[in-house]
Amino acid sequence: MNKTLIALAIAAALPVAAQADMTLSGSVTTKYTDQGVVDTDAALSLSASEVLANGMTATATFDVLGGENQGSATLTGDFGALTVGEIDSDGAFQAGDVGGAVGNTEDADEDGTTVSGIMFSTTQAGLAISAQVNGATGAAAGAATETRSTQFGATYDFNGVTVGYAYASADADSTDAAGGVNAAMSAFGVAYTMGDITLTAGKDSVDTDTDFLVSYTTSMDALTLTAAMDNDSEYQIDLGYALSDSLAVNVELDSDAANTIMGVTYTSGDLTASVTRTDDAAGTTDASVALDFGNADLTLARDGGEGDGETSVTYAVAF
Repeated sequence: MNKTLIALAIAAALPVAAQADMTLSGSVTTKYTDQGVVDTDAALSLSASEVLANGMTATATFDVLGGENQGSATLTGDFGALTVGEIDSDGAFQAGDVGGAVGNTEDADEDGTTVSGIMFSTTQAGLAISAQVNGATGAAAGAATETRSTQFGATYDFNGVTVGYAYASADADSTDAAGGVNAAMSAFGVAYTMGDITLTAGKDSVDTDTDFLVSYTTSMDALTLTAAMDNDSEYQIDLGYALSDSLAVNVELDSDAANTIMGVTYTSGDLTASVTRTDDAAGTTDASVALDFGNADLTLARDGGEGDGETSVTYAVAF
């Protein structure tokens, strides 16, 4: 907290003429469950952007309520974009993995990971290049440490076909887990779109199999259909049908799911209500009613699979 107050005091003391327009944004979310648990999360960010005399744009962001390394500075122009500070831990690699051969690097909460580093990206005549360097953390003994890593990703588009290549010299995060981007990993892929059909294929240096996915999406009046199948003959079919402007039905068929997902959503003004049968083994039912008050939202929900049916009230304010 002291570091934050000092940083804010320094920013406030800077000459006004030297500052770009700054935007303050954030949110506070409080959730109360019928188990007596109260959970409050808050986020606060500062951002500023300035068009420089040479036509380039400088942007800076800082998460006030975050921990260390929660800010970044970006310079964009005809040359591309250069970002220093907090970056996506596998951003350059994923930019070249157009075939989807390697999954995103995630943390324990299945969220994307970020690290301190430098990233550069540019697109010239159909060729897109991304490169980054992830810095080592130098954490205390016994704690997880980020390893210095270099990544590269490139794609080229021609006649509706996109080919891509990606490489990483070390793990993209500090967990040393098997998933995501790992040391000395490369990937090659291709993507092609023809009308409503999309085909992607990719191969990484770790797996012996080539991954491919074929998907088809179409809309016919009130009906929307999306179907996909991969190289393991696993399929997913999503059907959406709008019974009216307010009432919609969704069905998801997944070869990996224990049950078919079925949901009904009703919307009227600021009110949205939904009931969904989930794909877990028990086929539990989730339900929610949400009210949108502009910058604030109030939600009453029942999670059928959490604690044999957890009921919660969530109030969120964003600015």
